[in-house]
Amino acid sequence: MTRARLGALAVCALVGFSLGTAPARAQEPRGREAYLFLVPGISFEEAMAEGTLASLATNGGAGLMTLGGGLPTARGRGIGPRPEDILVRWLDPAMRGGIERVATTIEETVTASSADRVLVIVASTRPSSEMRSSKDELHPLIVAEGPPGDLFAGSGQEGSITSDSTHRDGIVTDLDVMPTIAAFLGVDPSPEMTGSLIEIISGPPPFELHERYLAQRRMYVPIGTAGGIYLTIVGLGAIAILALGSRIPQVLRRIFGWGCLSVAALSTALLAAGHLPELTYATVIPFVALVTVFGTLAFAPLERRDVLLVPAGIGIAVLAYFALEAILEWTAALTPFVGGSELDGGRFYGLPNVFIGLLIGSCLWVAHRLRTRAGVALLVAVGLFAGLPYVGANLGGGVSLFAAAGLWLAVRERERLGVWKGLGVFVGVTLVGGALILLAHAISPLETHVTRFEEEVSGISGVFERFGDRLQVGFDLIAHNPFALIPVLGLPLAIAAVLRPPAALRPSLQRSPAWRDAILVTLLAGVVAYVVNDSGPAAAGLAFGLGLGGLLGVSLLSEAGKMGEP
Repeated sequence: MTRARLGALAVCALVGFSLGTAPARAQEPRGREAYLFLVPGISFEEAMAEGTLASLATNGGAGLMTLGGGLPTARGRGIGPRPEDILVRWLDPAMRGGIERVATTIEETVTASSADRVLVIVASTRPSSEMRSSKDELHPLIVAEGPPGDLFAGSGQEGSITSDSTHRDGIVTDLDVMPTIAAFLGVDPSPEMTGSLIEIISGPPPFELHERYLAQRRMYVPIGTAGGIYLTIVGLGAIAILALGSRIPQVLRRIFGWGCLSVAALSTALLAAGHLPELTYATVIPFVALVTVFGTLAFAPLERRDVLLVPAGIGIAVLAYFALEAILEWTAALTPFVGGSELDGGRFYGLPNVFIGLLIGSCLWVAHRLRTRAGVALLVAVGLFAGLPYVGANLGGGVSLFAAAGLWLAVRERERLGVWKGLGVFVGVTLVGGALILLAHAISPLETHVTRFEEEVSGISGVFERFGDRLQVGFDLIAHNPFALIPVLGLPLAIAAVLRPPAALRPSLQRSPAWRDAILVTLLAGVVAYVVNDSGPAAAGLAFGLGLGGLLGVSLLSEAGKMGEP
């Protein structure tokens, strides 16, 4: 009897234990979940002004995001293959009673999660009307990670974000979102996920950077247009003065001569203005004007010895500035006043395409005073500077400068090499230089857009396909801005003027064959820059400017007895 009772008690205990533990297993929290909330039509400032979203950033970070096709920009569009355990919701403030109601929905959804740890990403991929009017192409992105009940506590300072796609604090691209979610959930990213992981870093969020970006967006077109008009007036005036000859007063010849040589200083000033503490018309315009005038006339004393020392001195100053800019991590290129901002998403760091021609022309303004080998070495060194991953990181820029080195050697040694050997030298130096840059990016631990180019392009067909795509970008640029045709049409005309110079240009070119070759190679390298860069007209523009500016400026300033072959 006792044994029967003990057995019954044991059975009851086992049944009770099993009944008691079954619900616990059913309610066991999941490991990790990810939430992606797409909130259209809000700016970065609007997102961070909402208290709930700002509190989310205190447990993560907030920043600016460029669009590259990684997230949908309209409701109903998918985001391609995505991991399990991810909730994607489109929350339009215009349909849900405003951003406050949207933020409340986000908080309620996340805090209801039974997961141990969640990743929450709030992004906007559609601009508001205010963003369109201010030409704001940077969208807000907030990222937070942790236990769901702790993410909206709102304690601490707001953080920031970055990724290897941008190498810029406070900036990521939408291509980074899905790889970040996949890494958080511990799954392998799909081949379509081409971005990098978003990293949360100590703050603050990039309020100041965004303010500078908006200021640059307001001013860069008027200021850049004014600079272009100035150079057009100077160039056309110089051509007219040379055509009229001795009927023009000497003082006017000198004014326009110095104006033509100022193209290098003006272009450099339009980049350097990005370092100004405040970006307003009251600060940018005087800065650009003063740097252009004094950055050119500072070399006027060299004219008394030899006019050709003037462009050489200007070229050295420009190269020195670009070395300094690389040390400063190209921060001026975030808000320049010629070409686009690196925050637009085409190139987040390194040498901007629009300044490739400036480097080419500056090198050759210096190289004509050097022995041929020294000039080639200078161009090769600057080509490595332009292309290597830890400095310029610009494949097209590096290839263009290596092409200039090959052209300089072939042109200067044309009597010894002949046409075909010279052509072989040009092609060989260009290919070897391009291969060195590609190899450097392939073995570099620093991932760059060149690295991704190498990963995405496969085989000869892929190379030609990408080459066609890059040319199409140049055509689109011309279609969008017809003024981009000026360097495209001007380069062959200027090359013809050097090969068969009119009477007004002939004396200065005949006095210094090295200067003539420098101008010719600058223009020819500009053609190469157009071909090998995606924004071809921009890359070739300043090569045309320095080639034509040097040709006209030296011709107007030169006097008999003050020019000679160095």
